[in-house]
Amino acid sequence: MSEYNKMEDIKKNQDPEKIDLLNIVSDFLYAIKKLWIILLVLIVGCTLRSYFSTTRSYTPQYVASATMSVITTSGNSLDTQSAQQMASVFPYVLTSGVLADVVADAMGLDSLPGTISVTAEENANLLTMTVTSNDPQMAYDLLHAVIEYYPQVGEFVFGQTKLQILDETGVPADANKEVVIRGSYKKGALQGVVLSALVLAVFMLMHKNVKSTSQLKKHINLTHLASIPYVKVKKRRNHKEAPLCILNQRIPGLYLESMRNLCMRILKEVEEKNLKTLLVTSSIPGEGKTTVAANLAILMAREGKKVILVDCDLRNPSVATVLGDEDPHEGTVSVLKNEISLEDELCTVKVDKEKTIQVLYGGEGTKTDAALLAGHNMEVLINQLCQRADIVILDTAPAQLLADASMMARYVDSALYVIRYDHTKMMRIREGIQALDMSGINMLGYIFNSDASAKSRRYNYSYSYGYKYGHYGHYSRQGKLRDTGKREDSSGRIIKS
Repeated sequence: MSEYNKMEDIKKNQDPEKIDLLNIVSDFLYAIKKLWIILLVLIVGCTLRSYFSTTRSYTPQYVASATMSVITTSGNSLDTQSAQQMASVFPYVLTSGVLADVVADAMGLDSLPGTISVTAEENANLLTMTVTSNDPQMAYDLLHAVIEYYPQVGEFVFGQTKLQILDETGVPADANKEVVIRGSYKKGALQGVVLSALVLAVFMLMHKNVKSTSQLKKHINLTHLASIPYVKVKKRRNHKEAPLCILNQRIPGLYLESMRNLCMRILKEVEEKNLKTLLVTSSIPGEGKTTVAANLAILMAREGKKVILVDCDLRNPSVATVLGDEDPHEGTVSVLKNEISLEDELCTVKVDKEKTIQVLYGGEGTKTDAALLAGHNMEVLINQLCQRADIVILDTAPAQLLADASMMARYVDSALYVIRYDHTKMMRIREGIQALDMSGINMLGYIFNSDASAKSRRYNYSYSYGYKYGHYGHYSRQGKLRDTGKREDSSGRIIKS
């Protein structure tokens, strides 16, 4: 059993990992940072929806009221008990239909167009009558009609009385609309906040990509070789991609320095362990393994090493894109099939005024020929390359998705694993590393690529300065320019003849 698998078994037998509140808070803040526009749209959208829904369906209610004293027909005030009785009996008088019929006939209506209520002031011979209707004038007229006819209907209970108005509101205005509209804002905003919280919760549960080396330290037994900072690449007009190649002199200094430190660390391992071949892979596509492999090859060459870079990702060859080479190539597959010689297919790329690397490009992508990587011809090819160079760097397909890297591992001395910030789930990283480890290859460690965490400074990398990678990526077969109608000036730049 390998050392890596032993570590995995130990971790499985340990107690379950405790909940890390710091990580939860970090994930929560990260989710807000990623989704803040969506969350803002949800809150604003719910608020506006509630507002427009309320305003469209809102029916204005006008309330007219009056405070009255109860007096006899002779002008004497009734006692407080009589006023309280008059208020308590009013609902029964109203629901009996007698008062409603009398008032409706007097106003020339079929029914009462509103609601009416009466309350008695405590410890006073006063009644307050309130009428609510959707028409302000109707509310006012209905109030006075009830005041006029209520004593007549209740005469058999209270005797001959009448209501004397002490204070009234007059023709009412809709004072409730502002309150209702303001409430709709609050209700909509609250709905938006609740919905946003649900979105955040789902995002945090589903989005479990690795975002720190501390997470990796807990779950994988690999050495952290370097963290490469995040660099924002701006696409230039009419260019589909903007490769992050250090042949560009405008590369941010921190990125270049990080790659140099990584290069020196790997060179130390290479020299101490007498390594000749280095496989570079990742878990899934898009983690930057090809860029790392190409930049390492360039930096090693600048340190005086003879380097050969081989594109072994037969399904998606990308080395040519990173180096800015747009010419067609037969590629690695043709060499493995013996359709073209290695001497004819190796290309020379200038990486300095006097330094070069040799590159075996991938050619056209193919799915059917991937099995060639596990064949005898692949072993022969690697041996031939090792005789020509101090170090051979092989860019392979993602280890977690495909078996290509694992098939080649038995012919290779060492491997680098590229893990991109916030791009891959821990499960896939562990599966990819385990697949390589089972082959017995020497795992040098992992590179945390495009680190955009809070402790990593961000740099803008503009692709609009007018340079072209082809100017730096000048190549030839066996050191000679192809017959392309171009020549090289004294500074190493390719120009038209």
